[in-house]
Amino acid sequence: MYKNFLKINGDHPWRRVCPDGYVDYPVRYRPGGKVLFFNFPLAREMGLIARNHPAVMNPELEEAVLQTFSLQIINEYDQVHKTRFAKDTLRDRPYMATRYLQAQHKNKQGKTSGDGRSIWNGCIKTGEMTFDVSSCGTGATLLSPGADEAGRPLKTGESRYGYASGLADLDEMLGAAVVSEIFYRTGIPTERCLTVIDFKNNTGIGVRTSPNLIRPAHIFRYLKSGCQIELKASLDYFLERQEKNGVVTLPRQGKARYRAALAYISQTYAKLTAVLEEEYIFNWLAWDGDNMLADGALLDYGSIRQFAAKHNKYRYDDVDRFSTSLTEQRFWARRMVQTFAQAIDWIVSETNRPLEAFKDDPNLSLFDRSFTRERLKRMLWRIGFAPQQAESLLADHLEKVQEFRRALNYFEDAKTGDGIKKVPDGIDHPPVFLVRHILRELPHFLIKNMKNGAWPVMPADTFCEIMAASYVNTGDLQLTDHRRQRALQFQASYRQLIEAAGNKERETLRGISSRSHVVNYAYRKTGDGLIWVIKETIQLKDQMKREEIQEGLERFIESQVLVPGKWKPIQPDEVAGQSMKAKYLRKIQELLEMFQELI
Repeated sequence: MYKNFLKINGDHPWRRVCPDGYVDYPVRYRPGGKVLFFNFPLAREMGLIARNHPAVMNPELEEAVLQTFSLQIINEYDQVHKTRFAKDTLRDRPYMATRYLQAQHKNKQGKTSGDGRSIWNGCIKTGEMTFDVSSCGTGATLLSPGADEAGRPLKTGESRYGYASGLADLDEMLGAAVVSEIFYRTGIPTERCLTVIDFKNNTGIGVRTSPNLIRPAHIFRYLKSGCQIELKASLDYFLERQEKNGVVTLPRQGKARYRAALAYISQTYAKLTAVLEEEYIFNWLAWDGDNMLADGALLDYGSIRQFAAKHNKYRYDDVDRFSTSLTEQRFWARRMVQTFAQAIDWIVSETNRPLEAFKDDPNLSLFDRSFTRERLKRMLWRIGFAPQQAESLLADHLEKVQEFRRALNYFEDAKTGDGIKKVPDGIDHPPVFLVRHILRELPHFLIKNMKNGAWPVMPADTFCEIMAASYVNTGDLQLTDHRRQRALQFQASYRQLIEAAGNKERETLRGISSRSHVVNYAYRKTGDGLIWVIKETIQLKDQMKREEIQEGLERFIESQVLVPGKWKPIQPDEVAGQSMKAKYLRKIQELLEMFQELI
């Protein structure tokens, strides 16, 4: 029944693209694991289980999962110290840890960096798609920043050097599995997690999948190290996979193919970063192209979190450096497009010109236009307009859309008077207002108070109080004449958009109110909220049946897919009573309410 798992056996076409693009490791079976989470919808898409397979883990399926993915590498430390392992645990072929650029390494040409705790399990083909598969938490490789710092092989589990133990914390893997699936079902491009394997010491293995797991950093490595043949081979491999998966259609050969590819990359990266900024999703983008996939999707959820509001002053503290910020993601995505322009020019012209020579490349203008349009489109989605209405407004009433963007910016950008402060994992300057609240409540107010076609105006003090964060003080909420005027301008601009939508105002408002209630749901996950939901899950995992945990996580995921028509909120009867599942869902709701305003 589960024979397709046997196809995931360490073989991967990347091996035949760039011979120095990976390090091979013997692997062995790691005993003692249990499947804590399994993504049944994804497994069906990948052909690993039948389309009609129930969403229930059985002993045979668990054994197939563990035999395929509960692996640990036999690394350089093991080999030097001649560590012995039972022969029946050894696999008959090596698995690769891939090389790619990483900014935290001293060497900026990718000579020491790449998968520091991961291996590529292989790929699997269905009738429509090829999926790459890799596992995180499978042992310490020589490509981690810590191994580079130590200058010697490190034993798996050694924690003296940062990012070098080779293991993954269970809470990190489970959190990545849950939030990536929420993003995927919401329409945000991302890797997905197939399964999380739980070990008794609260470490785990997380199995990530995507139709293409190549990062920009895999390709840029050859640009930075001056390897033109390998650069072309790696880019060609990426593009061919995208074509075979039906993602993009390109000219078959020559300069036209690469020009079209660069335009595709420019627009894809622009759309991703626009969505990240508009949805308050922090992802540590940088010049190396490490923290995203080359197809413009998210990966590596250790550096990803979603904020309740525009925390664009938040920076993650990584010991020796601070991360980029929410609004700086656009700059670094644009810089990656510029780097692709440099790489493609070298492939086409066979002349390696410096990055600065491409600062005015036409594809950067294309990136800017695509970013602006996608961000405005996403803003209209947040307001509650249907997709067709948003397209019409952008086509016929762009100035009115831009005017509302400016009105919204004022309240999004307002920060507390206390200034920058420390938070558990970095620094932040919190916003005063949570604008999702006013986007949710304003249409309801207008419908309720509209009399004989007269457009009501919400008092400025009420307007500001609705979206004021609970942690702000009276000084932050001071209603100056300027702020009062801004509140009136916001409502006037909002009305212009409603009128421009073309239908009767009340009818338009009803549709917006219905959609905005879902899109701007108050008890949405934040980074902090998700951390505590996962902590609660791990605390309860030995008290609950595995199927109860699976069902509970699935209901949490469904309740956070905030898309009209797809949203399935947790109902009162599901949290009533004293069953373990009811208690679990009740606790999740409590945690979401507790952390609804935080980062």
